This record gives sequence, C-alpha cells and structure tokens, in this order.
Amino acid sequence: MDTSNNLTESEIRHAVREEISRAGWSVLSTVFWTILSAFTILVGLQALQIAFYTSGLVALAFVAVGVLVTGASMYLLYLLHR
Repeated sequence: MDTSNNLTESEIRHAVREEISRAGWSVLSTVFWTILSAFTILVGLQALQIAFYTSGLVALAFVAVGVLVTGASMYLLYLLHR
C-alpha cells in the first residue's frame, strides 16, 4: 500500500524544511516582481506623458510603447495577485 505512513521523524522534518524554503523563495519572488511591475507601469505612463509633448510619428511611437509597457505590467500584476 502507501508507504508514506512509515516516515521517520527526520524525514518529515527534512520535508517540512524543504517546503518552508520553497515558500520563502515564492514570497520573495512575488515581492520582487510586484515592485518591478509597479516601476514599469510608471515607465509606461511616463512614455505616454512624453507623447503629449512630441508630434508626428514620434508621438505615435511613444504612445505605442507606453500602452504596451503599461498593459504588460498590469497583466503581470494581475497574474501575480489573482
């Protein structure tokens, strides 16, 4: 049958330590990507702001970059925190 009931105390402690370590890295990773995403949203909004002070094809390029960067960053935040 199932041999998981025959684990020793040291094996259980090892498994718990390993999972706590993985959970810690997961939390740190989520915090890192959240901060990075928040900053890139600001970069995208800055590109949109610059587009208002330029004209022609350059303005269109800044709008495209701003919308792309802001949208991608917001989607990353959505995936991280849903």
